[in-house]
Amino acid sequence: MPEGITREWIKSAAENRDEDEKLFPIVRAAFQKKIDVGLHVPTYPQFRDMIGQFLDIIKDEKNCYEPYVLKEENAKILELEIIDEVAKQYREETGETLEVRVCISGPTDLYLQAFGATGYADAYHILALDIEDFIKQAFMAAKNFKIKIIALDEPSLGINDRIKFSDADIISALTVASTYARKQGVDVGIHLHSPLKYKLICETPINVIGFEYAATPSYLNLLDKKVLEDSDTYIRLGVSRTDISSLIGIVNETYGVNVWKEKEYMQKIVTDLETPAVVKNRLETAYSVLGDRIKYASPDCGLAFWPDQELAFKLLENTAKGINEFNEEMKKQEE
Repeated sequence: MPEGITREWIKSAAENRDEDEKLFPIVRAAFQKKIDVGLHVPTYPQFRDMIGQFLDIIKDEKNCYEPYVLKEENAKILELEIIDEVAKQYREETGETLEVRVCISGPTDLYLQAFGATGYADAYHILALDIEDFIKQAFMAAKNFKIKIIALDEPSLGINDRIKFSDADIISALTVASTYARKQGVDVGIHLHSPLKYKLICETPINVIGFEYAATPSYLNLLDKKVLEDSDTYIRLGVSRTDISSLIGIVNETYGVNVWKEKEYMQKIVTDLETPAVVKNRLETAYSVLGDRIKYASPDCGLAFWPDQELAFKLLENTAKGINEFNEEMKKQEE
């Protein structure tokens, strides 16, 4: 979050629309900074709760025909409307159309938040249809930018034993949620913390599987390249760590300090640990196993819990530099 701004304020301002003149510049500034540090396909700034941002709209009766059955015109991501102005300026300055990643909570995690450890397959299906509505509205909001990839956030798949649905139910829900976007010719990704369920994802229209490789390199061993090739599925590889508590623990142990008291050591995270060279090395290792099945590379997960924006943007910059260096080296080898 920007200094002095709370998530509670952002949530209230986005829902009540009574402080747009303060909210919009905050979102636009963060998005512009993502572009400035070198991200090729930036995600709109997500200052709100990943699940609540969507579920609060779905649960509001005035937005629905009947409980949880969303009216499509109400399935809007406000942040996309806000960043369109930045995208317009980008096009005017560069002559190019900005490509954007649109992240939306997946049906499984939405369901777990709304209904917990139950197995109402019809409600699960309805939530998947609601997600499709958010995706349709996202394309309508993209006036001055191009949606490159829709990313469904499903961290619970593969790690949460409270999910009561069969594989067939999960495949059905993910198919409903992803089909419209695939028909528009864009990639549809799914963000998993662990790729344990990747074979199941390969049975859906989703064509990009993302997982947290930087923090857990052993996840690479779970993947069979042939399975990915046979289903024409690609990987979004996490190449920089975002588990800030663990990173702070490493700095504390390495230098014998308490980072929270000696905050100048916080910079060690981006100067010593998560450097462009480390990012490049991770990509090289994964590429030796997966080759051209890697289509995207990014930080493992979001940066919501990082101590300040400056440090978070430095990680994004290091990530972009490491990826660029890898791409340049690959290009030289091809020549």
